[in-house]
Amino acid sequence: MDPVLIIVGVAVLVLILGIVLVVVSRSRSRSRRAALRSQFGDEYDRVVDEYGTSNGERELRARLKRRREIEVRELGGDERDRFGQAWEAAQSTFVEHPSTGLRDADLLVQQVMRERGYPVERFEERAKMISVDHPDLVERYRAAHRTSTEVEEGRADTEDMRQAMVDNRYLFDALLGGGDAARTRRM
Repeated sequence: MDPVLIIVGVAVLVLILGIVLVVVSRSRSRSRRAALRSQFGDEYDRVVDEYGTSNGERELRARLKRRREIEVRELGGDERDRFGQAWEAAQSTFVEHPSTGLRDADLLVQQVMRERGYPVERFEERAKMISVDHPDLVERYRAAHRTSTEVEEGRADTEDMRQAMVDNRYLFDALLGGGDAARTRRM
């Protein structure tokens, strides 16, 4: 056989193998991207907008990894009842003293997270873990936190605080195990 034909044949084979590898790699990348989009919903777009596609997807995979390392437990019936009563108290306080009721609700969400095993030291870490388990509620949680911060700075009105209570309530319900995030739309 002619050595030139052998070299051309090998080159064609290497080229075909390279093309196949590129196609398989892109297919896997699209599959991973689709899985992240499915897992995180709108949070995927927010993170990719903030960090760029590669770094954003790396961030989301890191959240998944971190969440797998945390042992989150379900609450018992007595604990759910106790927290439910505490929520009712925060809600009652809100009627007369909205800022105090909102503060109590925010602290109650943190307390439920702590009891279940979530990290609670820093807000951003809490939000990241919520984005894994409750991606449909993480933006509500951020909005409620922003309002709580605005209350401390004297920049939130009663309607803002009311919406923050609603946002906290749906995360609270979900953390307790009885929430349905689809029931409320952000107004």
